[in-house]
Amino acid sequence: MSIFLSFWILPIVFVIHDFEEMIMVPACKRRESGSMNPIKRRAFGAVTDGPALCSGVAEEMVLLVIVSIACSLTGGTTLYLASCVAYTFHLVVHVLACPLARDYVPGAVTALIEMPFMAWLIIAYWRIDQSGLAVYLFWQAAALVVFVVNLKLIHTLMPKIQTVLLRYANR
Repeated sequence: MSIFLSFWILPIVFVIHDFEEMIMVPACKRRESGSMNPIKRRAFGAVTDGPALCSGVAEEMVLLVIVSIACSLTGGTTLYLASCVAYTFHLVVHVLACPLARDYVPGAVTALIEMPFMAWLIIAYWRIDQSGLAVYLFWQAAALVVFVVNLKLIHTLMPKIQTVLLRYANR
């Protein structure tokens, strides 16, 4: 198996993508704090603090590491393929959010860079995967549900984490 088809590539591309978000979200939130565009005000919710955003990124990273470990131990190409597709949908959302916001959205640059690689990776794993279409669709639905629910959960928790961190910093 090539290094590019390692079950550990997904966490690596995730980290690269989320570095852009961790660097740019606080600056974009400060710049857009007075924006009248409701999409800009809602982007990344109430989180304005880098460390609070990083807590969400860390949690997502743990999820991807668990997927990578499980796939490495079991040879689970179907779960890995489904996770790659779910992650790629996440990248597409970043790109589509730019015209809606009529501005740069943190994560869009790396999303554009990573999408061709992810398309190649998905095709490569599709060719390797031996499961039938029904099994793949089950895992794809499960991966999308887990990724969407998890994203919603961390976007709910990050403002609370930000409050706790700010309270701690101001003690």
